[in-house]
Amino acid sequence: MTTVKAVHWEVLKEVRFTVLWPHLKSAEDARIDIDESEGAIHLAGIKGEEVVGVASLFLQECDRFSGFFEGEKVYRLRAMGVRAEARGNGVGEAIINEAVKILKAEDVKVIWCDAREVAWGFYKRCGFAFVADKDGFECDVYTVPNIGLHKMMYRRL
Repeated sequence: MTTVKAVHWEVLKEVRFTVLWPHLKSAEDARIDIDESEGAIHLAGIKGEEVVGVASLFLQECDRFSGFFEGEKVYRLRAMGVRAEARGNGVGEAIINEAVKILKAEDVKVIWCDAREVAWGFYKRCGFAFVADKDGFECDVYTVPNIGLHKMMYRRL
């Protein structure tokens, strides 16, 4: 069973480094410039005593497609990952469910993220969709240096 709880961002560093950013020098570098911003929420998926999954949420407008969520309270999901040995056991889904619960209580209307190609199926299963323009054309794929292909995804709450 996975327990998900809000934690200080530093609790997430090791999993961020190992799972998401192994190109960094160390876990000490696995920091996001807005980790301590107002409204930041950091979630850890815990099995036993070990942090096996992580995600951070930020009160952050979407600048990639300006105006897409205009007038709505939105949060950005960043740095979500689950240790390889814990994947397929509901850890990621438990983290998303806790995020949704917390954000709904704050009257947030949308969660959006820059989703890695390897995670598109996971996010779709969790109710996310690719951002599309008013004519229904999905946003383009883009490359994040050192990480790979991404597409913007979102979920209405």
